Amino acid sequence: MCKNEKGAVLPVTMVVASILIVFTFYSIEKFNLEKMFYKNVENVLVLDHLLLLASHEVQNMVAHDAYVDGGVLHFPNGTVEYAMISSEERYSSLELFALTTQGLSRKVNVLYDIEEGELVKWAKVFTLNDHMNK
Repeated sequence: MCKNEKGAVLPVTMVVASILIVFTFYSIEKFNLEKMFYKNVENVLVLDHLLLLASHEVQNMVAHDAYVDGGVLHFPNGTVEYAMISSEERYSSLELFALTTQGLSRKVNVLYDIEEGELVKWAKVFTLNDHMNK
């Protein structure tokens, strides 16, 4: 009778197979979490890009006309609504509200220096994700 025929191989094989199966499920779960994180970061970067594009557009409008009432800017990845909060001799304060096609939104208050033609202050008010709220 051979040493392998005594029955010790089957339990060892079961333990090794169980460890490999647990490791496989762990790797799959880790991959899914990383994929969700990547998608969330991508959506936030799209939102930031929308706000950056809108701030440049509104900055050009303020440079040509000291008083900009409000309106909507349409981009391929979403829309940005802008409204004038206050306007003084040197500074204009505006509110930007961006909404992406993925449902992520952010409200930002910006302060422009009209004489210098540049952005002075950028204050994020809030960020919402409609998918997480549902």
